[in-house]
Amino acid sequence: MSLDYHQQRELHRIESRLLRSDPQLAAKLAMFGRLSAGQRMPVREQAATRLDRIRQAAALIAKAAAAMSAAIDLLVSAVLALLTALIMGSRAQPAQPTRQQTNPGTNGR
Repeated sequence: MSLDYHQQRELHRIESRLLRSDPQLAAKLAMFGRLSAGQRMPVREQAATRLDRIRQAAALIAKAAAAMSAAIDLLVSAVLALLTALIMGSRAQPAQPTRQQTNPGTNGR
């Protein structure tokens, strides 16, 4: 893990205060540091970097945009279906029975 100058300086200040306030704890922490020096930090304990947070935010924005697009598509489909039903409903008038006029001399032939 690389730290910038300010972070390293702050860690050095903390270490100096710890050495003065509790030398036994400082010795235990130093031993722990030496024993765990070659080990990797568990993923669950690693702090997210700025790039990780940007990627997470971009993924959330993409999911939100996809959900909004699907909702708008559904709304437009519903409006079109409603308009189609209204237009077709106004055109489809009930069929009125027609009267066939028969010629009295043909008796329906």
